[in-house]
Amino acid sequence: MTKRILFIEDEFLIAKDIQLLLQKDEKYQVDIAKTPSKALELYKANAYHLIISDINLQCEKDGIEVVKDLKVIKMLPVIYLTAYKEASFLERAKETMPFAYLLKPFQEDQLKVTIQLSLLNYQNNIEGNQEDTENTKKIENLTTREKEILITLATGKTSKEIADTLCVSYHTVEKHKKNIKEKLGFHTIGELVKFTFSSKLYKVY
Repeated sequence: MTKRILFIEDEFLIAKDIQLLLQKDEKYQVDIAKTPSKALELYKANAYHLIISDINLQCEKDGIEVVKDLKVIKMLPVIYLTAYKEASFLERAKETMPFAYLLKPFQEDQLKVTIQLSLLNYQNNIEGNQEDTENTKKIENLTTREKEILITLATGKTSKEIADTLCVSYHTVEKHKKNIKEKLGFHTIGELVKFTFSSKLYKVY
């Protein structure tokens, strides 16, 4: 099934590049809104599965304010793409409960994985999937830092990006990932991501 995405971005070339990237494999249909009013118009007229938004729209409202308005109409998963890394923007963005906050420039594969995970996360919540009790118990074996790394890893970030996000070294992240795999009995990143969702660990953050 093709997933429909509302992409809020005022820079035409960036918007078209990402639209072409995502529509290339026909999994997604991407509608572009350059202004808050256009975003509202499209959102009311179409059934979307996901919102992707820049923060700085050079308009009377920024992306965070636009997303707040849209969520009043219907709750959907949100991904922010932005050049802003200041804590003040991140704190404001958290109010809209986004799935991810990706800093530009980002990797194409990272964006695709983040979209897939955000849709999976939302679908799991909609369907009211029951918590995996066994996996929930395994969380107790993880340290706070290991939980933070696992959550960040599930958003599609690389080890270097996780290190930057949590203000630790790359080698520290790799060491924690190794410890997490050993404690949980997993061998791949995919298994760790699946565990994160089945245990509902992501709900803590």
